[in-house]
Amino acid sequence: MFEIKTYLELFSYDHTDLEASYISIDDSLKLREIIDHRKFTPEHIQMLITISYNNQIVVGIDVPSGLDLWSNYTVAIERYLGGENVEMLYGVDPYLMKLVSVNNNLLEFSIVGDWEPVEVFAQAVLPEKEFLESILDGAAHFWKTLIDYKVFEGKEIKKTTSKEEPKLMIEEIEKLREKVKTLFN
Repeated sequence: MFEIKTYLELFSYDHTDLEASYISIDDSLKLREIIDHRKFTPEHIQMLITISYNNQIVVGIDVPSGLDLWSNYTVAIERYLGGENVEMLYGVDPYLMKLVSVNNNLLEFSIVGDWEPVEVFAQAVLPEKEFLESILDGAAHFWKTLIDYKVFEGKEIKKTTSKEEPKLMIEEIEKLREKVKTLFN
């Protein structure tokens, strides 16, 4: 069983205490503080996503955070379901996320540095369908939380970003969810 959690980075924090640097999107009081902060912008959200499988950490708090990571995961799944092994940027920093098909039931997931020598931040062979569905659940939860907090309604956003972005992302996630069901049933 997977457990996926999303944390937002605090604007000012003690860089020596990673756990105090982020707040869960499920912590309603602290989340409201971040969203209401003058520096918060919905177009570029610095976040950390943790993934555990059967109580084993796959992606922990020691993996680098990044901008708009749920968008990266969604694109990665779309490409993976299109039949390709995926290697793409993880956020905007020089980190790569990889999804590689191992066989009909397993995939290798990794996050690595994009430099020599390669630093591995996360790596695991996981059940393919369950991983894809769990990632899509985590992404949907994130976007639904932004809708619940009216994040795209209450802030000035750039003309290049639609106020409908969370709803559009949820629609995309649902299409991917249907594709997972079709391909793996």
